[in-house]
Amino acid sequence: MFTSPEGGRLRLGLFRKRDWYPAVRESVGEPLRPHDLRHTHVALLIAAGEDPYVISKRLGHASIRTTYDVYGHLFEGRDREAADALEAARTEAVAAQMRPKGGPGVTRLTP
Repeated sequence: MFTSPEGGRLRLGLFRKRDWYPAVRESVGEPLRPHDLRHTHVALLIAAGEDPYVISKRLGHASIRTTYDVYGHLFEGRDREAADALEAARTEAVAAQMRPKGGPGVTRLTP
């Protein structure tokens, strides 16, 4: 993601000292580590409702279990969303069964 001025690999300690910490101090304030960007990325994906499997692959985790172990606390409330979605589907299915087949009947009135 970042390279040295010569285009080579960055030495992390030097990068933090010269570039990262001064930039953080002048913008959002300390403490903010480069790895915190990864956590922010995941939190935003979870908040947007992204599939945990997709998140796991984006992070390069060998198993989705790792994603849940590290970020599982961010999925709180998703169970309520799932229950609400299931209830909405059930309600719609019941309503569909109660609707007359072929639409409402029409009765002609003759004078």
